[in-house]
Amino acid sequence: MITQYARQYEQTQVVTSSGIQLVVLLYDGAIQSIEVARREIRDKNVREKARHLGRAIAIIGELNSVLDLERGGEIARSLRRLYDYMLMELVEANARNNEQKLDAPLRCLSTLREAWREVAAQQQQGRLVGAR
Repeated sequence: MITQYARQYEQTQVVTSSGIQLVVLLYDGAIQSIEVARREIRDKNVREKARHLGRAIAIIGELNSVLDLERGGEIARSLRRLYDYMLMELVEANARNNEQKLDAPLRCLSTLREAWREVAAQQQQGRLVGAR
């Protein structure tokens, strides 16, 4: 029952989020999936490991596919290279059941998440100041 409410809350959160907040939610989803996959590698649960890594790969792939290289310039190109690197590491972790290959993508995603969270907070603060 709680899971149903959690899903409804999550869906509502996605529907009401700004673009930046949505990016933060995507990073959260990828991070969570990788952390679960790490546990599944340790537990030798190949099916669940693959499912969670597949989810993380799909999220990162989506983030990669929506990059606007023209308007985003060097930042977008750097993100593309970083996403490509993370995808390669996750594929290798999946193929070799190597949990150490999850470390770098987790660090990258956590760092990027914090940066986007900061941007979202600044955006929210700007809205609050503008509403006064």
